[in-house]
Amino acid sequence: MKRVLITLVLLGAAFLAAQTETGTLSLDQARQLALQNNADYQASQADLESAKWSRFSALSNFLPSVSLDGTWLYMDPATTVQAGGTSFTLNNDIRTFSLSLSQPLFLGGKIWQGYQMSKISENMARTSLEAKKLSLLTDVNNLFLATLQTQDLQKLSELDKQSSDLNLQIAQVKYDNSLISSADYLRFQSQAASKEVSLLQAQTALQLARLNLRNYLGLDYLPMAQKPPDSENDAVLLVLDSYGTQESQALVARALELGRSANSSLKLLQNGLELSQRSYSLAKGSFLPTLMLIGSRNYEENGLDRYKFDPTNQIMLTASVPLLPQLGNYANLKKADWQYKKARLAAQTATDGILLGTEAAVLSLVSAAKQLRAAKLALDYTQQSYEQLLERFKMNLISSKDLLDAELMLSSARLANSNAIYNYYKSRVSLMQILSLEEDADLDTLITTGANK
Repeated sequence: MKRVLITLVLLGAAFLAAQTETGTLSLDQARQLALQNNADYQASQADLESAKWSRFSALSNFLPSVSLDGTWLYMDPATTVQAGGTSFTLNNDIRTFSLSLSQPLFLGGKIWQGYQMSKISENMARTSLEAKKLSLLTDVNNLFLATLQTQDLQKLSELDKQSSDLNLQIAQVKYDNSLISSADYLRFQSQAASKEVSLLQAQTALQLARLNLRNYLGLDYLPMAQKPPDSENDAVLLVLDSYGTQESQALVARALELGRSANSSLKLLQNGLELSQRSYSLAKGSFLPTLMLIGSRNYEENGLDRYKFDPTNQIMLTASVPLLPQLGNYANLKKADWQYKKARLAAQTATDGILLGTEAAVLSLVSAAKQLRAAKLALDYTQQSYEQLLERFKMNLISSKDLLDAELMLSSARLANSNAIYNYYKSRVSLMQILSLEEDADLDTLITTGANK
């Protein structure tokens, strides 16, 4: 019993250790894991395969159909045939075989339209798969950026806590030497306590972000997001920061041109519109005649000789013209017509919204790049100002309130710089999703194309 308890304790400890195990995870690794483990993405892949086979099924309707039929007939009593003055009794059982071929020649365009609609459905399934993949990668990017941002916020909180502790130590020395009042010393203590609370909140936010990333990717450990290269030396960021109104509008034009051909939502709208048009054409085919070619070769016993078959051939061309009633066909035609008009108007409205969103995403990216540069400058100036004020505080040249205000400004500048960095990255992710771009290099090429001209 004692050994069993020890074993259970060890297993429990191992389980807890596995739950708290950490590891560094890169963005590329996270994207690959999401594609491998996401059930919705795999379901979209299965849907595409199903659409492919549906197209082959529709293609088979163009081909002739061949069937082999056999009949065994037993009669009791047997049939008696009178031939001249002689009567013949046929066999009780008679066997018949036939080979039939049927080839549709014209069915009012139903076969052709059905095949074209199956091709459109396959294209829609493929586009949906691409959109699902892009949406999945976008979610991974956003979760990864959220984890990176909370990691950064924790580091900033640690820096703020260190600065606050250092100021409190200096204030302690001044207070012990009666250089500052008790009220000023309490302000430093309050500031230190506040920074400790902020650090605890940042640690909790980081833990939650890591849990979200772990659960989304199906990991068995808590990941630490690998930080991307420093954005300060990002050539694309410098290009965006240098853009004026003219360059921004040129980037918008290039993005709109790419979006019209690459945006997954626009592709689905266009496919849906074409599908509605095909449905209208299919409804018109209900008024057209149908033409079928049927050929058969029959093998039948004569009733006297067993297993001796006499072959006969038949070729038949059948035509059918619908006459009455036509009210249902006409109603279906008008219904398809109005559905096509509805789809065309809805596609136009959605297209305008997508193109407007594309323009807004481009301008947001340019603005985010400029804000990042401004936030970086503000942080540099605030850092230098704080360091100078700290030295002056040590020499009793400024008040405690001035130093605390400078410390608060430095903390705000650090936070603003961090937010500007990740707003820039999130703006890139948003624009990439609208333009259906999977790789950062594709977006970089789009941005720098105008700068190279």
